[in-house]
Amino acid sequence: MPPEPEKRAVILAAVWSVIADRGIAALSFRHVAAAAGVSVGLVQHYFGSKDNLVRASAATMIDGSALRFAEPPADPRAELRRLIAHSVPATPGSRRGVGVWYAYIAASVADPELAALLRAAKRGQERSAAELIAAAAPGIEAGSAARRLVALADGLTARVVTGDLEPAEAVAAIDAALADLG
Repeated sequence: MPPEPEKRAVILAAVWSVIADRGIAALSFRHVAAAAGVSVGLVQHYFGSKDNLVRASAATMIDGSALRFAEPPADPRAELRRLIAHSVPATPGSRRGVGVWYAYIAASVADPELAALLRAAKRGQERSAAELIAAAAPGIEAGSAARRLVALADGLTARVVTGDLEPAEAVAAIDAALADLG
């Protein structure tokens, strides 16, 4: 068994696995405990309710994504492309992660606290994109350009997830939009 501070992380990773394999509706303390290799009581101890488990796992996913973009960029344009295109699922692992993210979006319809977490994450992505646009393409209205790019990536990601586009097609559309920035 991992040390005490790592148990929570193991449980949260198990939540993602359960959601990816079974869907968020099938999420239960029992399924998470089995996936994590811990007792149901330990999962209940850390999280108390299924809603808390979902919110904590979403917050952890968001924090992990934010850490990937925490370093100051050497090349703002390249970092902007990475920030905007990262949601397009190009590998089986990223496809699972995007599937979990969409499960959180669906669950947020009935969970205002989860919805607030997801809104804050998207606002953070837009702010980061606006900062990168301001650095990479001075003279562009960065806030509205950032919103358009994030919305474009979100829409393209949904089309990739449903099989309407290949990941390379989605990334090509993002690259074209980035080229239009000048």
